[in-house]
Amino acid sequence: MQVSIIIPTKDRVSVFQKTLEAALKATNHLQCQIIVVNDSKENTPVVPENVTLISNPGQGVASARNAGARLAEATLLLFLDNDIMISKESIDHTLNLHNQLKNAAINLDWVYPQTLQAELSKTSFGRFLKENKMTSFEGWYGKDWQPNTLFNSVSVASFHLSILKNDFEKIGGYAENFPHAGFEDYDFPKRLKATGLNFYIDSRVHVLHNEEDRINLDNWLSNQQRRAETRRVAVGMGYHELDIHYTAWKVAILRVINVMYPIWRAVLNLFSISPVLDPLYRKSISILVAARIYKGFNSGTL
Repeated sequence: MQVSIIIPTKDRVSVFQKTLEAALKATNHLQCQIIVVNDSKENTPVVPENVTLISNPGQGVASARNAGARLAEATLLLFLDNDIMISKESIDHTLNLHNQLKNAAINLDWVYPQTLQAELSKTSFGRFLKENKMTSFEGWYGKDWQPNTLFNSVSVASFHLSILKNDFEKIGGYAENFPHAGFEDYDFPKRLKATGLNFYIDSRVHVLHNEEDRINLDNWLSNQQRRAETRRVAVGMGYHELDIHYTAWKVAILRVINVMYPIWRAVLNLFSISPVLDPLYRKSISILVAARIYKGFNSGTL
């Protein structure tokens, strides 16, 4: 067995099916184990006989990844989000990297598919994402990104993470006490780094991040709030560098915005009627994001 691919999924039937089909096509020349961990209480994905399907309803993505890893037979694990589409090129490249690099956890690059990129240009929210470079791993990673090379990184993310099973087991896998997905990806590499593992990103090869079902402003704003709720849990676990401090005047403003949130949201729709209004649209989104983050981070104290 050359690699065990672990794909947690929950209620994203169409997107997941494309991910699974891509994984099967990409690995049909390999000795590969694909493990799908279903976190849904309502929907059960359909998988072929050569794919292992286990149920982990409502336990969260960290628990799902851990459950998949326990069943893994290969020495190399590849964790995939359920909207990441791999190729023969990307999987072969990943295997070759682990033959060359020792003591390593590795990410490849990701980009939105071309069809999705084209759709984004048609809406105010899509143009907002493109303007803020949120359609690629490079845009999310920031100024330290290095194009077309293999480079050392201070961290890794789980969207497409390859790691030896022994290294994964050294720290007991992912922490399962975060209320939503997100900051288990902050905690996990912190603990891995303490074992002496090296982190790499290879920007020479990319996979496709197929978020076609999530290019939605309300979903995006809700995700900002959920991430802030999880961030508060991370602070409680001792990651005090993630704490957010608000001045009294900012607290007053953000509380008013949250109280008037439906009105702000309706105004935002007015700004989306023409590309000419995109600057106002982007400014309004920034205001709503700040309000949702404040609400999520302070949800236990409001």
